[in-house]
Amino acid sequence: MLDLTASRRTRFKPNMASLIDVIFLLLIFFMLTFSVQGQGMDLRLPEGQPAEAETEPDLVVQLSRDNVLRLDRRVIEMDALFRELESRLKNRKQKVVVIEADKKIRYGFFARVLDIARQAGAEDFSIVR
Repeated sequence: MLDLTASRRTRFKPNMASLIDVIFLLLIFFMLTFSVQGQGMDLRLPEGQPAEAETEPDLVVQLSRDNVLRLDRRVIEMDALFRELESRLKNRKQKVVVIEADKKIRYGFFARVLDIARQAGAEDFSIVR
């Protein structure tokens, strides 16, 4: 038999109010963040010469695995290291000491050199392996 009665199914109708709200929020967001040419301030910055960087040669302390200490590739005794570093660091703007250490050195030897350099006036270290 043929069923001629109206079906009781309701069709799906999406709620458009929340979708319209989201679209208006996006529209407001893009309007506020969009920059229009000519909106900024007119700045006239002074022109100047770039500063020349005064580069000082690095103070390099080399530590070898057989406890040989070198300052700028010249062999130096541990006792003379403090005086030498102190005199070289005195007139420097950047008080940086580069420590090049072998992988196999004793930690005590490394710590002693680091402590001497700090006492001599070094403020920053660059440790290279």
